[in-house]
Amino acid sequence: MTGAWNKILKVDLSKGKVESEDLDEKIIKKYMGGNGLGIKLLHEETDGKVEAYSEENPLVFVPGALNGSQIPMTEKCGFYSTSPLTGIMAEGIFGGSLGEEVKKCGFDAIVIKGRCEDLSYLFIDEDEIKVKKATELEGMGTKRTEELLKKRHGGSAAVIGPAGENLVKFAIITGDDREVGRTGLGAVMGWKNLKGIVANGWKEVKAVEPEKLKRLKSEAFSEFTQEGGEGKDSYDAYSSHGTIKFTGMASELGILPTRYWESGSFNEAEKLSSYHWEDHISESNGCHRCPCRCGQVYEDIVDIEYETAFSLGSNLEISSIEEVAKANFLCDDLGLDTMSLGNSLGFMMKLSEDGEVKEDISFGDGEKVRELTRKTAFREGDGDIIAEGVKRIGEKFDKEELAVHVNGLSPPAYDPRALKGMGLGFYTSTRGACHLRSDCDGLQLGGGKSTDGNGKWVDMEKDRTAVEDKKYVAWRENYITLHDTIGSCKLTGRSVYSPELMSEFVNAYLGLDLNGEEMYKTGERIYNMERLYNLKQKPGIKETLHVPKQFSTPSPVKHLDGEKLTEEQVKKMLEEYYEARGWDEKGVPTEEKLDELEIEVRP
Repeated sequence: MTGAWNKILKVDLSKGKVESEDLDEKIIKKYMGGNGLGIKLLHEETDGKVEAYSEENPLVFVPGALNGSQIPMTEKCGFYSTSPLTGIMAEGIFGGSLGEEVKKCGFDAIVIKGRCEDLSYLFIDEDEIKVKKATELEGMGTKRTEELLKKRHGGSAAVIGPAGENLVKFAIITGDDREVGRTGLGAVMGWKNLKGIVANGWKEVKAVEPEKLKRLKSEAFSEFTQEGGEGKDSYDAYSSHGTIKFTGMASELGILPTRYWESGSFNEAEKLSSYHWEDHISESNGCHRCPCRCGQVYEDIVDIEYETAFSLGSNLEISSIEEVAKANFLCDDLGLDTMSLGNSLGFMMKLSEDGEVKEDISFGDGEKVRELTRKTAFREGDGDIIAEGVKRIGEKFDKEELAVHVNGLSPPAYDPRALKGMGLGFYTSTRGACHLRSDCDGLQLGGGKSTDGNGKWVDMEKDRTAVEDKKYVAWRENYITLHDTIGSCKLTGRSVYSPELMSEFVNAYLGLDLNGEEMYKTGERIYNMERLYNLKQKPGIKETLHVPKQFSTPSPVKHLDGEKLTEEQVKKMLEEYYEARGWDEKGVPTEEKLDELEIEVRP
């Protein structure tokens, strides 16, 4: 078996111990890589509930199963742990080159436990694996830190900034201008006194069937770049204008959260769209080896995503793309998740407006946003409570009904009053409110290719405001999980990479023998494993259901006719969803379902 080394690198920072451990080939066949192997290792490395800030809490890094294969857009890799922000699974997928470099060092995963006595970084190459002291990097921004480590060692690096060192609960990890946002994985690294991970490998990762893989690579690339290809339209749109192109359209549809989730429409949204400032695009950025380059850089400052145009733009009533870019750059360099920060700032603006916060924090004030961004990274003044996230802000000011979150994680840029399927996805996501776990907005806004309940590749279009017929969210989650397992991009890959084609990829690269239906079942197995991990970490998620006031208040967008998302609607959708998953009425996987998926773990 090639395409994988069947080796895990295990690091104990407290003991200064580094060792290589064999990985059973059966595990690769069953969980492959990415979040599949990630959740398997989290279960193995934790016994019952584990605190995020503890030596027992592992920080797991896993390359996507196809990292190094050169199949188009399959270089994403991920970090996994228990989140200090949510208390459940922390997951962060990103498109840096670290995944391929770790594979070239001869490992399929890294498990890091313990805590360094002093600020340090982990260095890995073929000849040396060592934890090196790095007190000189304390307080340094991510850009400079990464630059110094790569100059020192070559290869690839993933690092944290001051926010991670100061345990901001939504601190990020970053590398190659790609961010591991959401869930506070940068704070986990910060608690471990780990400033970064550097890998520089030279081993060749060989495919089991190189000629077949070469053919598959060429055919896949043609689907994105040749006229008539299934992914051509998507590829062209993202490569020319990025995800931020969608901002104006989202506002017209009533799904762009505005003024801390008060509305789904922003009257100056067009100014944030890349179609408005295309003459100011200085370059296109992208994930490692990705030909699409969907990150559109504004005036040499930073590439801005749709989610950031919402969180630091419409959500704060800021229409200047330059102001959004400046705040975005600060977040990246200080090591902050733009979505969580923007939601926390929006909440503080609302509380200030209502007289609950003494400091004047006004909607539309870009200068104040930058000031509070810095204060948050260093936990100064109001930045200390902002650093805790919206759930704890709500608790502090006794305004929990206005705290927009699910399981402690602030939602992305989709008003669930106008996208009920995405709203359900916020509540079923295994990492808290997230669009990337179900990724079903497109199916509700025009349709597209997806999987049915048997993993068959079908055309699907769904009503975006109906409460009924939401089983497809479970099917979609199983399919999207496969992207995070093999390391492929959802934006363009979802239009081409069916479970059947994915199975051909992993068969040729890893030497597996799967068909499309079995591949789909792999995604379902992994999602169930994630749910089981969360039930272990926070059993109360079976009973708790937080629906913020903004969701249950009728949308002010005229054409939506007062649509809202109420607790009763969420419960109704969850009932149908649990049935589709084969879980009991509280969302616990049944014995029959776990046996069917060959899962040994039990709730």
